Amino acid sequence: MISTLELRRVLTEWQTRLRRVYAILAPERWGETDWAKFGMALVGLLQRHGTTWNADGKTYWDLRWHLQDGGELICQGEALEGSKLSVIVAQTGGFVKETDSYTWFWVEFNQQGDLIRDPYWVEGTWKEALMTLLLPYQYQAGYYLAGTAPTPPSLWLGNSGNEDQKPEQTSAEESPAGIS
Repeated sequence: MISTLELRRVLTEWQTRLRRVYAILAPERWGETDWAKFGMALVGLLQRHGTTWNADGKTYWDLRWHLQDGGELICQGEALEGSKLSVIVAQTGGFVKETDSYTWFWVEFNQQGDLIRDPYWVEGTWKEALMTLLLPYQYQAGYYLAGTAPTPPSLWLGNSGNEDQKPEQTSAEESPAGIS
């Protein structure tokens, strides 16, 4: 015989699971303002933990994670001094087989942090995975990401072919314990 308290615990656990399924099937929709805030948070994450290099008057950042289903989730930024800052989140590998990459998110800001153009986004679990890295106390829910991935040497100097120069920092070496 099951106690009332145990029955309540089981029902509560299943309610939580059903809410999670509903949140996946019908996620809360973000507006342009929400995506702009998310893009600025990604800029901070990139600048703090990404691989950084300068080439042709531009500054680049790159931060990658291996995906449990195969492939990599890539977050890159490009800053043109005094002009604009672009942030792109893309995926390679996994379900992306016919093309080189699949773009999930792209946003561009001016020097004041205002949007230059409408952000481009595709809803998906990638957003939730990156939110777990941006929000405190949410690191345990990163079921989508499996670990960090190094930036390929060919990108260190913007594909200039000079692989002798090392980047200023690497995401794998300087990543804090919570970022993986």
